[in-house]
Amino acid sequence: MHRWVRYHAPVMVCVDIDDDAGQRVISVVIADEAADVRLAHDDDGQPLVYDEHMRLLDPADAASSRAVAEAEDRDWPDPDEWDAGPDALRVPGLYDPVDVDVDTEDVDDDLDPLDLDSRHPAQAL
Repeated sequence: MHRWVRYHAPVMVCVDIDDDAGQRVISVVIADEAADVRLAHDDDGQPLVYDEHMRLLDPADAASSRAVAEAEDRDWPDPDEWDAGPDALRVPGLYDPVDVDVDTEDVDDDLDPLDLDSRHPAQAL
């Protein structure tokens, strides 16, 4: 069973403002260090926890509570191993862990690249 615990990461946008030329965004920086990322909460202050289908779960549920506790321990993979892309809430299943046979030597050879542009129109973002 997998549980997704929602976090927020700071995003800074640098805007070049020129009185003559107008303004334009010239840089976007997304914080990717664990210390900069904070646990997301609902309006009642409860952590946001989702199942594999991105359905919001009761944070008091035993599995949800264990997932939040584990995530808050901050024993996370290195940031260079993090996935990046569309929000997992908009594309359920996109970042689900791939179950692989650990005895297989080249597990990457069995994986096809994900082409987000070739999805069915009903799945468009």
